[in-house]
Amino acid sequence: ALPDLSAAQRKFADSLNEFKFRCIGDAETDDEICIAKSLQEFATVLRNLEDERMRMIENASEVLITPLEKFRKEQIGAAKDAKKKYDKETEKYCGVLEKHLNLSSKKKESQLQE
Repeated sequence: ALPDLSAAQRKFADSLNEFKFRCIGDAETDDEICIAKSLQEFATVLRNLEDERMRMIENASEVLITPLEKFRKEQIGAAKDAKKKYDKETEKYCGVLEKHLNLSSKKKESQLQE
């Protein structure tokens, strides 16, 4: 959405920069000249603002988003793999315990010796 906003702001700045009063007489009044200069200055400020916004977006990607994606892939992925392995071993261990608990006392000794 930010690139679309930036494009719209730049288009608006261009419109302000190209704005011209329609004069009733031959010359523009002092107020009209002052307003036109103010609009051009505002257009310049908007363009500078959009340039800085684009730099900020690029820097955010390099400084924030890329390291977060790297962290997610490397650290969180490794933790998920370790958890899967732990869950699998725990399930196997619990199965062995249940099997041992379900043995009758006579079978226990022969099974324990094995």
